[in-house]
Amino acid sequence: MGLASLSCVSAAGQAGHDGGGGEGRPEGGSSLCARYQGLSTSPQSFTLVQRVFDDFCVSCHTGAGANVDLSDGRAWMDLVNHAAPAAETCGGVLVVPGDPTSSYLYQKLTEPHPCAGAQMPIDELFTSAPLPPCITGIVGDWIAAGAPAAAPDGGDAGGG
Repeated sequence: MGLASLSCVSAAGQAGHDGGGGEGRPEGGSSLCARYQGLSTSPQSFTLVQRVFDDFCVSCHTGAGANVDLSDGRAWMDLVNHAAPAAETCGGVLVVPGDPTSSYLYQKLTEPHPCAGAQMPIDELFTSAPLPPCITGIVGDWIAAGAPAAAPDGGDAGGG
């Protein structure tokens, strides 16, 4: 799959692009962080991780054509303990419960030069638009906590 299949930025994120001070992010880092503060009492909440995916990833990572489906109701089972897509030459496991640094998803969100492709998310020009640490930390904290699945009631089930 080409770079376009790996892109990950939402229409809402594009509309919120501030063009300056946001360091290439969909919107300025401080306003983005403020939007996520107080949304969950649990820093490792998959519900909050899903919101990150909904806001920044599902415009490209959803449905049968996506190499990883990050849509609600599908993301957890496509990520946890699953191999990275074949298009990613370095392989690895997408989410290794308890180990963010060994999780390819976390590497793609946090490393400026991951072993394959570009840092996610990427913008409409296919250039990296890195998320601030307050957002990537949500994903990292969830992985470090064992990558628990969301409970049917929208909470967290407590184990991956």
